[in-house]
Amino acid sequence: MRRVIIVDDEKWIRRGLIQSISWNEWGLELVGEASDGGEGYEMALDKKPDLLFLDMRMPGLDGKQLLGMLSQELPDLLTIVISGYSDFEYTKEAIRHKAFDYLLKPVKKEELAAVVEKALLELDRREAEKRKASRVQGEDWLRQLLLHAEEGEDAFVPSSWQAGEYAVMLGHTDTFQEQCDYARLLPVIHEQLNRMKPFLFGGRWEYEVTTLHDSSREIAIALCGARLESKDFSRLHTSVLAGIKQAGSASISFGMSNRKLEAAKLGEAYNEARKALSGKLLSAVNALLFAENKAIPLSGMYPQDQENSFLWVLQSGNKQAVEQEFERLFAAFVSDVTTVEHLQWSADLLLHAVEKQLQAKDVRLEEICGKNTHMYSELIHQRNDVDAMKKIFKDDLLPAVLCFYGQSGEKQGEKVVSELKKWMESNYDQSLSLHQIASSYYLNPDYLSRIFKRMTGKNFVDYLTDIRLHKAKELMNKSKYKNYEVAQKVGYEDYRYFSQIFKRKIGMTIGEYRKAIGQADQ
Repeated sequence: MRRVIIVDDEKWIRRGLIQSISWNEWGLELVGEASDGGEGYEMALDKKPDLLFLDMRMPGLDGKQLLGMLSQELPDLLTIVISGYSDFEYTKEAIRHKAFDYLLKPVKKEELAAVVEKALLELDRREAEKRKASRVQGEDWLRQLLLHAEEGEDAFVPSSWQAGEYAVMLGHTDTFQEQCDYARLLPVIHEQLNRMKPFLFGGRWEYEVTTLHDSSREIAIALCGARLESKDFSRLHTSVLAGIKQAGSASISFGMSNRKLEAAKLGEAYNEARKALSGKLLSAVNALLFAENKAIPLSGMYPQDQENSFLWVLQSGNKQAVEQEFERLFAAFVSDVTTVEHLQWSADLLLHAVEKQLQAKDVRLEEICGKNTHMYSELIHQRNDVDAMKKIFKDDLLPAVLCFYGQSGEKQGEKVVSELKKWMESNYDQSLSLHQIASSYYLNPDYLSRIFKRMTGKNFVDYLTDIRLHKAKELMNKSKYKNYEVAQKVGYEDYRYFSQIFKRKIGMTIGEYRKAIGQADQ
């Protein structure tokens, strides 16, 4: 209820105003009436009204003088001047300097209603500004304490927060939002918490709400109370969710810290709440997670084979194949028990694997993408759903890397094939696998096979077979090795298979060939 005082030396004017005002409808309460300026001054200082009806012509202390005095003592007081036509010029002077509005005698009910409603709107506007200023001030000290104050440093804390227990409830949208209308959401949360204040923590608690890290969409609710009972945290969470739903916001999950005994520990509480929130299952919405719950260990849960396949394909520069392997890899990241933390951890490992592969080619991610791994890692840890995480790679990182491999892939492939040909000439007697060779060069086997055939006119197996048979004929021409010894020296442990290959490629059996060159097997 807003408090009202009427100051007029004519009783019938006061009676008329009192009878014309719709007290309950407008939420007003009459807390006093005075017949002169001196009495009105003392009453106003005592009652501290929101609204004052004031006659300008009174004996002793008149309205203009009273306005001047009260403007110093009660600067937020709204005054509606009441005057006759003969005093109008005098009244305009008062209005110009101090009063909010005026009414002319005799006061008409419809004019009174219009002026009062206008005054109530002004009072609402002023209160909204005060609440906003109070929130901004509260958000400033809290944001500073949560993010920047080192433990042990002196930090400003409101007097009402100097003793008791402390906790932080940290919220993050369940799906990443490019734009979040927190300016609309925070006042609704304030309203919900005010409504619940008498019913939680014995009614003896304080709260402050602020946003943190605009890019990561965090809402922090700090709590201070004589005793923060754990059973009330869930009721608090339910109330906050009701406000979020009312504001039409996206779903938000919260992490709840352990209770602290010092306000200086609120920064530690923030980190606990953030850690708890990272343990949310990807499928959960509007969840409340507590810091004391144990996290699922991450080690041993990374799909290394799928990553290797993806990296091989990535170097081929084949956009369609890369997209397919990328989807398979991310599908392997996610299961029914995958948490936000695990998703971020997996994406981080993939990021650094791509960087490591690029470094093997004497280039860094920053050179081709414009962002280094630290910058990408920050983006990763701001995302908490699969689609938003994939978007970082698909829309930004991978196109730039594919472009790099597309420009350098052919040249690199030709260099690898040239080196491979020399290596095969020297190591033809060993067990050779294109898959293993491609892996050592961080290349996809299919891609290496295509480049190899284009440069040599033969596939890998045929090229190796030709080298081995050429070496076998040299051994038969220049030595007395038995046939099975020749087979072993050129890389064939199975002599029968060697003889079959020899006949198919050379057009005669080994015996026929040796007889033709005068080197029959002994």
